[in-house]
Amino acid sequence: MTLKKEEPNENKTVFLKDAVIMCDDIEDLKTQIIPMLKSQQEQWSNKINSIIADNGYTKKDFATKCGVSRVTVDKWCKGSIPKSRETFLRIGMAAHYDIADMNQLLMRYGQYPGLYVKSLEDCVCMFVLNNGYGDEASSKYQYILEKIKDNIINPDNDDKTNVNTDDFNEQLLKVSDENELDEFIYNNSALFSYAYHRFYAYVKMCINANYREFASSVFDMAEGQGWSSSLKQCVSAIRQNKWYPTRNKIISLGLHLSMDHDQIDEMLALAHMEPLCAKNIFETVVMYILEDASINNMLDVDAEEYDPDELCRYAKQVMTDMEIPEIEAFISELEEIDDEW
Repeated sequence: MTLKKEEPNENKTVFLKDAVIMCDDIEDLKTQIIPMLKSQQEQWSNKINSIIADNGYTKKDFATKCGVSRVTVDKWCKGSIPKSRETFLRIGMAAHYDIADMNQLLMRYGQYPGLYVKSLEDCVCMFVLNNGYGDEASSKYQYILEKIKDNIINPDNDDKTNVNTDDFNEQLLKVSDENELDEFIYNNSALFSYAYHRFYAYVKMCINANYREFASSVFDMAEGQGWSSSLKQCVSAIRQNKWYPTRNKIISLGLHLSMDHDQIDEMLALAHMEPLCAKNIFETVVMYILEDASINNMLDVDAEEYDPDELCRYAKQVMTDMEIPEIEAFISELEEIDDEW
């Protein structure tokens, strides 16, 4: 494969996506695509060092603001990426970010969903960011959230109401103090409980569509495929409509359920996340796997020789061969699969 001259920066994502599709084999991916991408760790190291410098923090001060140790901040500055969305929220509040900057931090650097007003935690975070608590933002967020969780009433199923997200966001912008926020959240308890119901429904539908002929239940399927314990817990929580989606787990679930690129993007959209991104090294590899699997007829559930485990086995093979740090942790989701099946 020979690539044309790279497009301007604003079109880079489209350029990279098209380039991945053009890859003839994994060697093309390694030699033509990966060198064009900065590592996720390098991007994060530059970002966190910039946040600390721009705000005049010492590493010790910043650690205190984020509720972590100085050693942890040292690791961040060297490229170690925080493991939880909550930590990214604390970093954004310590950086005095507004909602737009917080969303960029979450989605670009954490690979998490942006702030979503129908999520209880995010609603409180948006209130804090909108009301200019400054250096007290993180502690105020935690205080308000704990107070609300202690007093919120679990709604009945019949009480749920569908409110347009933009309208709901406008309502939140009118909330001016903590008492009004308490009332706002109490009056919308049902809506917060169903923030991800469309995502849950879609996953359940795909499980039934792709696997009903191969396993009597999703748990039988998980045992047969050798799913990791964390992924089993994820599916169990989805069945109970109580899992908070994380990006890599969604991608892992898509591979285990033999989903194609469009289906994984649909899952991400329903979880209020951006589609697979060609600027991210790990997701570029996933896009290559899905494209090649589609070309080689691995994803056709109606095919006579369809094997529901083949995509996972192939994904593990490709990811292992890539030897890229961003991928190593993800392979653990696939490592128990028997290649001899």
